Amino acid sequence: MAMQFSNPAGLARRDFMKGALSLLGLAALGNGRILAAPCGWKPQGKPKVVFGLVSDTHFRYDDVWRGGASSDRYFVAALEYFRSRNVDAVVHCGDMADGGLVKELQLHADAWYRVFPQNRGSDGRKVEKLFVTGNHDMEGWRGDRALARQVAAKKDLSGKVFSLDAVRNWERIWGERYEPVWHKSVRGVDFFGMNWIENRKGEGEARLLQLIDETPRSCAPFFFITHASTGKAFNAAIEKHAGAFGLWGHHHLSATNWNILEMLNSSVAGVQCPACHSRWRADGKWMGGGDRCVSKAPLECKMQGGKWEQGLVASVYDDMLVVERREFSLGGSLGEDWVMPFDRHSGKAASPHPFSRAELKKRIGAPQFRNGAKLDAAFTRSARKDAKDAAARTLLLKIPPADANQSSRVYAYEIAVQGEGKKLLKAVYAAGCNMGIGCAPDGGATSFEIASSALPPGKTLAISVRPLTSLGTAGKAISAEITV
Repeated sequence: MAMQFSNPAGLARRDFMKGALSLLGLAALGNGRILAAPCGWKPQGKPKVVFGLVSDTHFRYDDVWRGGASSDRYFVAALEYFRSRNVDAVVHCGDMADGGLVKELQLHADAWYRVFPQNRGSDGRKVEKLFVTGNHDMEGWRGDRALARQVAAKKDLSGKVFSLDAVRNWERIWGERYEPVWHKSVRGVDFFGMNWIENRKGEGEARLLQLIDETPRSCAPFFFITHASTGKAFNAAIEKHAGAFGLWGHHHLSATNWNILEMLNSSVAGVQCPACHSRWRADGKWMGGGDRCVSKAPLECKMQGGKWEQGLVASVYDDMLVVERREFSLGGSLGEDWVMPFDRHSGKAASPHPFSRAELKKRIGAPQFRNGAKLDAAFTRSARKDAKDAAARTLLLKIPPADANQSSRVYAYEIAVQGEGKKLLKAVYAAGCNMGIGCAPDGGATSFEIASSALPPGKTLAISVRPLTSLGTAGKAISAEITV
C-alpha cells in the first residue's frame, strides 16, 4: 500500500507542502496506476472535479469531409474516452479551425454533440465546455489568399469567416456567449479563459488578470486557460494568487515530453497541453523549446517518433492535480500519471521543490538497454526518400529499444562517432516515443542514417549510443566499431 501523509500539526498548506514534499518517490492509486508523485503523496478521497484536456485539433473542412488527414476521428476518440471517464468538463486550448472557417468550428460542434448530446455525459450529468480560441481560429483565413482578397474587398463573409463575427458565430455554433475573457465554475472549481485577440495578446492578458482579481473565489485551486503561454507581466502578477494553475497549447509538444510541465520552466505552475493533431511537426523542422533540453545535439527524424493525437485527463484534489496522459490514434497510455502540487515553490526554502528539474531527474532516472543488447552498424545506400544523394554511402545504425527500466521511458538516443581526432555527436527520436506504450513499430527498434560525408576521418570508427529521457537523463551506452 502506498504511504499516506497527514498534517497533524495543522500547518498552513503552503508551509506543510514545503516541509513534506522534499523528495520524489512512487505512489499508486487504487486502480494500480503508477504515479510520478512526491514522496508520501497520494490523492485521498474523490476528486473535486475531473476534466478532459485537448488542444490544436486543426480541422480542415475538406479533409474532414473526405475523411482525410484532418479527420475528426481523433477528436471524437478523445471525447469518447473523456465520456468513459465521466468527466465534469472538457478544456480545449484553441486552434480548433485550421483555416478560421465557421464550418470548421461547426464540425467540432457536430462531433461534440454526437458524444455529449445536450451537453450531457453517459450518466446524465452536464459536461461543461471550457473552450478558448487560438490564432488559427481567428486568423487562419489569412493563409487563403483568395479569401483574404475577398475580405480586403469588404465582401460580407461574416457567415463564412469565424472572426468577422465571432460573437454571433460562436453563439450559433455552441449556444453560449462569446466573450474575450470568461469565468465558469464547475463543481466549485473556478476556470478562467482568454480567447485569442489578434495582435493584442498583452491587452487580453490584462483583461484576464482583471477578471481573476475581481471574481470572488470560494477556494483554491483555480485554472486559467489560454491558447499560447502567458507573458512575463501576467506571470509576475498571477504569482500572488495561491493555487493558480495554467493550461495552454499552441506549441504542439508531445505529452511524453516532461518539459511540458511549466513548473520546470517558469514561476507559473501549469501544463502545456499536447496537440490532438500531430501533422504540423511530423518532419521535425519546427522543434519546440522542450526538445532542445534533451541533448546537446538537435534531435532528428521526428517522424520516427510516430504520429500522435494526444490529450490529458486531469483530476483535481485540494492540494494536487493528477494528470493522465493518453494517445487517441492507436490508443494507449503515454506513461505514468503525473501528480503535481498546486503551489509554485519560491525556491527560498531549504527543501527543493519536488517538480524542479533536478528533483524530477532523480525521480524518472534513466532508460536502460536490456542485458546483451547490441548495436548494429553497417555501411549501405541510403533508403531515405529525402536523401540529397541516394547513391551515396551512409552509415546505418539499428538501435535496439531501451526498455529495461520500466519507470523511465526512452525519448531519444544520443549517438557519438569517434574518428581520428574528431568526434561527431548526433541525436535521434526513439521509435514510437510519442505513441502509446507498446504501440511502437518494429518492437521499438530505431534506425538512423548518417551520411558518409558527415563522418569524422579515420579508418576505424568507434560508435556509442546512449538512451535519453526527455529531461536528458542518460542510461548506459552500447557501442560498436566499424571499418570504413
